[in-house]
Amino acid sequence: MNYPTDLSPEEQAHARARLAEMAEEFTENGNLRTPVWREVFERTWRHPYIPAYHPDRDTPAVLCVGATRKEWLDTVYSDTTLYTKLQEVALARVWRPAMTTLYTASSTLPSLVVSMLERLDVAEGHRVLEIGTGTGYNAALLCERLGSGQVTSIDIDPELTDLAGERLAANGYTPTLAAADGVDGYPLGAPYDRIICTCAVPAIPAGWLTQTTPGAVILTDVHGLFGGTLARLTVDEHGSAQGHFVPHWAGFMTMRHQVAPPLFPDWPRFVHTEQRSWTTVDPNLIITEGLFGFVLQWQLPDATHGHGADDDGQPIIFLLDRDGSRAEVATTRTPRGYLVRQYGERRLWDEVEQAAEFWESEGRPSYERFGITATSDHQHVWYDNPHGPQWPLTPTRASATTPGQR
Repeated sequence: MNYPTDLSPEEQAHARARLAEMAEEFTENGNLRTPVWREVFERTWRHPYIPAYHPDRDTPAVLCVGATRKEWLDTVYSDTTLYTKLQEVALARVWRPAMTTLYTASSTLPSLVVSMLERLDVAEGHRVLEIGTGTGYNAALLCERLGSGQVTSIDIDPELTDLAGERLAANGYTPTLAAADGVDGYPLGAPYDRIICTCAVPAIPAGWLTQTTPGAVILTDVHGLFGGTLARLTVDEHGSAQGHFVPHWAGFMTMRHQVAPPLFPDWPRFVHTEQRSWTTVDPNLIITEGLFGFVLQWQLPDATHGHGADDDGQPIIFLLDRDGSRAEVATTRTPRGYLVRQYGERRLWDEVEQAAEFWESEGRPSYERFGITATSDHQHVWYDNPHGPQWPLTPTRASATTPGQR
């Protein structure tokens, strides 16, 4: 639903002051590095694109009307991710079906928004494709910087693109907007000098490479169920792209192919051929150590993990692969280490130990030590340089389009 978001003179002054304060903070911490983007940030309202937000799944939305108005405005002009759409879905859980409410649209915290726009390194005349229209705020910043004619923004959810179009037009911006599957890019507006994607993909969609100019930059979250972060790739004259992950963690909602969120897969389970062993690798690393999860992602791109309990009720970390292979590792250490039970054709915990051995031997390297090479028929993650240790990525037509971040 749309709500009137006009501000009184006093509210406008407050919002301008908050924008200036955030701009100063982002400049000091390095998220805003150029005067031009600082000026754009301070000129561009955020509130018209967030007339309501959800503090959490169980609390009524905070609206820009009535007694909540001051809370709404103060929160909008803070460095906070705000969730703007919820959907209730039935999940095919690993052990039993369940109903849950998922966030399917948000406006990302402004410090990450501006740092990504800085990394995009746009210049006058550049044509930009944004994948993940969401609220329209990110598109507004791009329009303010480059002009509306240079910006194309798409989202899988037509409700989001329609609302964003209304709000953008009301503030003087008229980018090209379309409800489309982000994995396919948007050929009608190609070629692009920059592609920025505000949802997570398991690999670089092949369609993006064919819609860019030589020297184009692609900035996206390459992420799986264990980990990932933003990667910044540069496209060459042959239509291949290569570049590093950024030095810090960032994460977005997973790309979707349909408006309804994808179901959690109903993973098959092997119940025979149990293999027991002991490990010195702490299974809690998978859950608590983001850098290790990042490394493990490339080793086990088709697996998932979580907490559970064994048949005796003892806590475990479990791993599941799409083929039904499974590992269960006790989280309580004994003198022999942690008890491991493995089932199925693939010994998942053995691969975890391989990843842990690499990670420890290299001194627990950070994200920026890794990079991606993507061509029309092959993609891989590499370590330290494109000829170093490598792990294949699997481009798919895949997992769906933008749940509308921004």
